[in-house]
Amino acid sequence: MKRTLRYLISNILTIGLIVLMASAGYSQDVRVEVEVSSQKVMLGSTIQLTITVHGNSNINPIQLPLINGFKARYLGPSTRVSIINGQQTSSKSFVYSLFPLREGKFRVPMFNVIVAGRGYTVQAIPLEVVASTGGSGSSGDAGLREKFFIVLKVPKEEVYLNESLPMKVLIFISGLSVRDIQYPDLNNIGFSVGKYDQPQQYQQVVNGIQYNIVEFNTKIYPSRVGELTLGPAKIASNLIIPSSRGNSRFGRGIFDDDFFNSFFDRHEKRPVLLESKEVKINVLPLPEEGKPDDFSGAVGAYSLNVSISPNHVKEGDPITLRVTIVGKGNLSTVQIPTLSLKDNFKIYDPQIFEKDNIKKSEQVIIPQSAEITEIPIIQFSYFDPQLKQYRTIKRGPFPIEVTKLEDGEEFKVVGLNGEYKPIQPEVFGEDIVFIKEKPGKFRISGQHAYNNLFFYVAILLSIAAWVGVFLNHKRTHRIKTDIVYARQLMAPRKAKQGLIQVKGLIAAGHKEKFYDTVFKTIQEYLGNKLHLSSGAVTFETVQDRLKSKNIEQSIVDEIKVIFEECDRIRYASAGTGQDDLAASYQHLANAIDHLERHLK
Repeated sequence: MKRTLRYLISNILTIGLIVLMASAGYSQDVRVEVEVSSQKVMLGSTIQLTITVHGNSNINPIQLPLINGFKARYLGPSTRVSIINGQQTSSKSFVYSLFPLREGKFRVPMFNVIVAGRGYTVQAIPLEVVASTGGSGSSGDAGLREKFFIVLKVPKEEVYLNESLPMKVLIFISGLSVRDIQYPDLNNIGFSVGKYDQPQQYQQVVNGIQYNIVEFNTKIYPSRVGELTLGPAKIASNLIIPSSRGNSRFGRGIFDDDFFNSFFDRHEKRPVLLESKEVKINVLPLPEEGKPDDFSGAVGAYSLNVSISPNHVKEGDPITLRVTIVGKGNLSTVQIPTLSLKDNFKIYDPQIFEKDNIKKSEQVIIPQSAEITEIPIIQFSYFDPQLKQYRTIKRGPFPIEVTKLEDGEEFKVVGLNGEYKPIQPEVFGEDIVFIKEKPGKFRISGQHAYNNLFFYVAILLSIAAWVGVFLNHKRTHRIKTDIVYARQLMAPRKAKQGLIQVKGLIAAGHKEKFYDTVFKTIQEYLGNKLHLSSGAVTFETVQDRLKSKNIEQSIVDEIKVIFEECDRIRYASAGTGQDDLAASYQHLANAIDHLERHLK
């Protein structure tokens, strides 16, 4: 009994002591302190700023004020609880990394910290940023932006529609360590952008400063007439900077020794997004004067090579026509010239190949008459922006000799020499009927599986399934190999998706997004139907093509209205209402419906 009583009293005293300790802990005063690991920092390094709240550990991260000359990044919190002589103390620290942007004298401004609904003021802290060499002379005016920046460059600022324009994005780095450089992200509204080449790296002295330069090269093609804005170009990377890990609150420890600083890698990655200036480019329309009838939109400098083989054939034998176009320009808009052949030729669709600055086609044609003596002239027209005039290249005509098939002449299998005498198999037992000791299962004479109706139904179903698989394979193969067919097949499906999006945006009232989607829908549809690059589709590039395919003038005018409305609303910010959006949708739907029924 006494032992139980002593145990109960001991527990009560323990609980009381804990309550007293907790109440003492909660009754401690709240204080807020701000400190930095160093008040002087070199450009390219960092310092740590620590905000410590004593007396309350239940607090969210504190929002730093804007610090002139620095960029701040939150590193994380740390909590500390201690009990000394029965007194509980708690504190929570928030650590920030301060990255200097330029040299000079700055300060962490005075600001308030709210803890449990009460404000606490922290005093300002002076800071100084010096050059990475340790000095603070005239070179200190350079700042980080002169040590790490990008430039967007083009050789000229006036080009023709769809002209190839080289573009460079240059990264300049001086005295800094940079990693994980990404390819440029470019604001290219009104331009189509080619694939970037492998980046080049070299050194160059600019204004007395040596830079490491990373150069990205590509080509752009303007797809719209007028003054366009190229850029800005943006490049993401990581800047490798020394990490300040000292903490004045705990003094200098063994791991703060210079030996350990050099032995262990005390650096950290800082994400940096660089942005270049914009470039204004004036895009001129292609001249109408001297425009050839067969011009299909090719702009640049090109050469044409045409060959045929064989040139001595018999009626019905195939001839392969090879056309190669080589040049500097947007090959996606270059159309292989078509043949103007008479009715006594059978023509197959060409196979088109494109790589680098070369575009080839191979086409099979079959002469069906011995009266044919030549394949007519093949010509290709393009606009040369250097000469500012249209050029036409002609090749041919190509003489061929077609002979008639002799009477009774048929196709022969090549490779069989001598006479072919089939060996007749020897047949045994035709005159002897052997007696079977175990004859097996008997059946009615003449009753076979092939006499059953289901047997023939199964055969027909098998043949139908085989034909279906064959046709599907043929269609899939054509989609993979015939780009024109695949794009034409894809055009109505993508247009239907675009119309659904456009209709949904009418009710939402998103005017700019509505016209962006309208423009993208008509541009992709016409590009797929006419086998043009979507980025190169404008009313000027499709007008003549639609007329040549006998599309009604009213539909051509309606397409012109669509393009004009998109440009007027998207770039001139003209006022529109719900009725205007509905009318634009109807123009788009009517045009696509008519083209789908009549454009072949």
